[in-house]
Amino acid sequence: MNALLKPLHRPADTELHQPRILEPELYRYGDVRYGDIRIKPYSPVVGGVVEGFRFQPDAPTPDDVRTFLYRSLLEYGFLSFTPGSIEPEDFERFASLFGTPRFAGNPQAPRAVGETNAIDSARKKTRTNYIWHIDQAYRERPQKFTALYALKAPQHGGGTLFSNAVAAYRLLDPKFAAYLETLTIIHNADQMGLVSMSYADPERLAQARYETPPLEVPLVRVHPETGAKQLFACELYAQRVLGVPRVVSDHLLGIVFEFIKSPEVCTEYRWETGAALIWDNRIVQHRGIFNYAGQDRLLHRAVLD
Repeated sequence: MNALLKPLHRPADTELHQPRILEPELYRYGDVRYGDIRIKPYSPVVGGVVEGFRFQPDAPTPDDVRTFLYRSLLEYGFLSFTPGSIEPEDFERFASLFGTPRFAGNPQAPRAVGETNAIDSARKKTRTNYIWHIDQAYRERPQKFTALYALKAPQHGGGTLFSNAVAAYRLLDPKFAAYLETLTIIHNADQMGLVSMSYADPERLAQARYETPPLEVPLVRVHPETGAKQLFACELYAQRVLGVPRVVSDHLLGIVFEFIKSPEVCTEYRWETGAALIWDNRIVQHRGIFNYAGQDRLLHRAVLD
């Protein structure tokens, strides 16, 4: 009998017959403390909630505290700071603990205060933020971190979904993962109309398109600080896989997106007014959820290099 042929009456190999699962060491259940600061897992695979920290604008944050928070951000993917931890007028200075803020808005998300921009449901009519993405993954150097502050959160709905793209990569069969690592893709800022819908003025639109040409990027990217591999293809921006027929490209991207959206590596963050959130834009993908019609939702955003 051919060695590859196995009679069906034999017991099934559970590892062979079922989808892969994450290694136990990737799950977090316990709290981590540093002095008065405690970080609780927001979910087993992505996110942490910071308690016992209050940003003092008139007093420098100690270097050891900054280091602890920074390293925790790399580990958890995102950190949530409970209402009362940061005052709204101090948001940009707080975000500066993790990097250098720079303005990264458009007419749909205009400048708010300093280098921050506003994401206001009362005026923002584009809905591309409800598609899975990494912020500015169509640029050669996307920002390291993104921070949001909820000036007004809906009482119901309006959350943000986060996916641990490192954990998503680890769900792949190793042989398939090795193949994906050989591929590059085109990220196009206007693939789903992000640029086209943001600028009403034809000249400004043409300039925005000129400033964001299609970019070749790896399908699997290595985190520059941790060395971890992650799925980098973004549903919002991915145009095609290079070097394969169109139908193969479509199927490959569909498979990758399915792993990124796997419930095992995702969580929904539920906003509260006064809460702040910062995520490692190199570890997680995210998308908003539009299920708060008739309610206001106002966030300020800081993009950090």
